[in-house]
Amino acid sequence: MKLYIKDNGAIETLAIIDPKTGCDYIFDFVGNTGAFDREFEKTDENADFAISQVDYDWWAKVVADNQALEYRIAELVAKYGYDRVMDAVTSISGDLEDYAAAANAVLDEEFGG
Repeated sequence: MKLYIKDNGAIETLAIIDPKTGCDYIFDFVGNTGAFDREFEKTDENADFAISQVDYDWWAKVVADNQALEYRIAELVAKYGYDRVMDAVTSISGDLEDYAAAANAVLDEEFGG
């Protein structure tokens, strides 16, 4: 996803890759939160959306944290099996910005850090 940063005119990108399929699902990841109706604005600035620098920084961290979590989960699934790993993480709830840290804490407890 190409983003126009309203504060400085920069073009930045966000992507989150499914380790199993190699597909970028950033539009679904962001869209499922309802953010396209809040902080993302349609733009004609050679980008998919316009966003503030503060919002971009927040989303960039959330996406990076969740991307790292996706890769960790894929590695653990290969080692311990899908059911065992999913049993550990499916009960996690909370805010999007805290999800990856909470999931990693549960994974650390179950499988070691």
